Amino acid sequence: MSRVNKVILGTRAVMANGGLIAIAGTHMVAAAARHHATQVVVCAGPYKHSPWFPFNDDRFNSLVSPDAVLPYREGDLVNNVDVISPCYDYVPPELVDIFVDSMGGHLPSYLYRLLQENYGDAKDLAWNVYDS
Repeated sequence: MSRVNKVILGTRAVMANGGLIAIAGTHMVAAAARHHATQVVVCAGPYKHSPWFPFNDDRFNSLVSPDAVLPYREGDLVNNVDVISPCYDYVPPELVDIFVDSMGGHLPSYLYRLLQENYGDAKDLAWNVYDS
């Protein structure tokens, strides 16, 4: 990582606070980039911007079969361990330097403004989302 100039990431969703819901392992890559002072760029279309805030990191995650991590044919080991294989990671906005989409580049702290421009009043939208 110390020889890398930029880390470019894709994402499943961009949360209202600038955090990401991305494929498992992304948090570790972003944390390593931050440790080595490497810029983290996230490429995501405007349709991936979500008005939700990540109050509970596990709410947006799902678990998949751990067969890719620990195959079932390892019978003795499988009976002695519990393997949890999450599908996604939450990456906090502190680990992201800039978001790039079709409208240009944006800082994570500016995403709330983009959401307000695209969705209107975020307060009304948040109530509608949590009422359903």
